[in-house]
Amino acid sequence: MPVLYFHPEEEWSPLPVERFLNVARIERQTAPGLWTQTTSGLPTSTVGCTLKPCYRFNLPCPLKNGDRCYEQTTPALSDWKRGYVYGRVVSVPGGTPAPVGIGVAPRYLVRYWLFYGFDDWRSSNERLWQAHEADWETVSVALDDSFHPIFAAYSQHCSGTVRPWAKVHLNGAHPIDYVALGSHANYFERTSSPTQFLRCVYKNVAKADLSKARRIVGAVQTGISDRTGAGHVLGLPQEQASLQLVELAGLLPSWARFPGRWSEGELLWVGRTPTRFTRVRAGLGPATPNWNATAIPALWHTDSS
Repeated sequence: MPVLYFHPEEEWSPLPVERFLNVARIERQTAPGLWTQTTSGLPTSTVGCTLKPCYRFNLPCPLKNGDRCYEQTTPALSDWKRGYVYGRVVSVPGGTPAPVGIGVAPRYLVRYWLFYGFDDWRSSNERLWQAHEADWETVSVALDDSFHPIFAAYSQHCSGTVRPWAKVHLNGAHPIDYVALGSHANYFERTSSPTQFLRCVYKNVAKADLSKARRIVGAVQTGISDRTGAGHVLGLPQEQASLQLVELAGLLPSWARFPGRWSEGELLWVGRTPTRFTRVRAGLGPATPNWNATAIPALWHTDSS
């Protein structure tokens, strides 16, 4: 498992999904843009749905009002005494290409998934904000036929970085992961990194709102980066209890088969409190992970540093 280092100002720890489900509502889209709470249990299929997405989770806070309400839910959705990580091993079919720059094709992917109750990225000057409910991030370790590590792959916004195992910093046998403040993007180095999240935002913003999104970002100009630190540490080998592994083997639990989104949406805004003039919708929020994915996405880049 990875050893996770968090910025000292990070509020949201990786938690068990059940704590989020205890707070979130399940809603169904009954008309375009109209969502109604459902009490018929956790759906695992979209049978009978005519709209996409059909379902979503929604915390009892209006995202359009900013992060204050969400911060009040922190005690229920964050706990630094013990973090949780979901693990699943998948076999990679023969002929699957290795990521660009990696010479050996993987035979297995050991995939670790981290779940956070809220994504709350802010520019360093706290003028530009991006937020959505729930956040799924992943760290993968590729193995060869002899179970030797080949590379590690860390998710970062809508992309990620692959690094050959020989270049991965380790604590014992554990890959070190610096988790970015608020966004929970994962980095191999403890440095402030230019973030690719704007590329993700522009990809997800509706065409009619693109010019507004660019104006919002342009009003900030500086501080658009991911910040890391070592204020919280989870998963040190001598303290394995601080990072609890939940293995997802065999039949997946019902929440892992949820066919909807884990948020009421995603917003980008400038200033501390979003208004209809200073905010723009930047996507639908995260979907349920593809637990059985057997390849690293082609858009992830290989870092040999």
